[in-house]
Amino acid sequence: MPEDKVRKIELPRLDPKEVGLLVVDMQNGFCHPDGARAKAFGVDAIAMPRAIIPNVTDMMRMCRSAGVRITLTRQVHYPDDQARKRRRIPSHLDRRGVKLELCWRGTWDSELIDEIKAEVRPEDDVIIKHRASAFYNTPLEAELRIKGIQVLIVTGTTTSFCIDSTIRDAYMRDYDVLVPAECVSDTDQAAHDAVLASVDRFHGVVTSTADIATALGVAAPVPA
Repeated sequence: MPEDKVRKIELPRLDPKEVGLLVVDMQNGFCHPDGARAKAFGVDAIAMPRAIIPNVTDMMRMCRSAGVRITLTRQVHYPDDQARKRRRIPSHLDRRGVKLELCWRGTWDSELIDEIKAEVRPEDDVIIKHRASAFYNTPLEAELRIKGIQVLIVTGTTTSFCIDSTIRDAYMRDYDVLVPAECVSDTDQAAHDAVLASVDRFHGVVTSTADIATALGVAAPVPA
């Protein structure tokens, strides 16, 4: 969603204690030149995810300075996943004839990329998920409720799959969702733009790091 298409909505003042930052799947498999996605589709497939790395690290630092809780997810797949094997209709990868050994359990591919890992602190939560949504069969909702979080800032990759699924699940659970446009990414610009347009129409507010900083009452990161 181009920046000039984002609706300008003035965010209310936010209590950091009620706000959580979610960093979705910033892993080697999705973002590193030696990861599974780049090997399967070429380095162009990770150009957008890599471009947001500095923005996400800036967001993490800003949120930490404001006292916002941080949760990260790691997508982990099992090579012998029996649930996937029971499917009768070919998956999106099968239909493309692609064998993608992405983020398999116990591999470097499934680990957070170094730039994000360097920002993780003991008080942060790292949640393992096995499907697109960060809420599906994970402790995320319980942990957010325990912490008293109502407003969820969603960042990471991939906009048209894991981000979209997570945002929809958050909305269905009555969370307020904020999506800083420069902190989410896809492999396809059109798909990315379509999801952000849908989010801004139905499920949340597409905004910016600077506007979130203002709402939290902290200084926005200075661009490098």
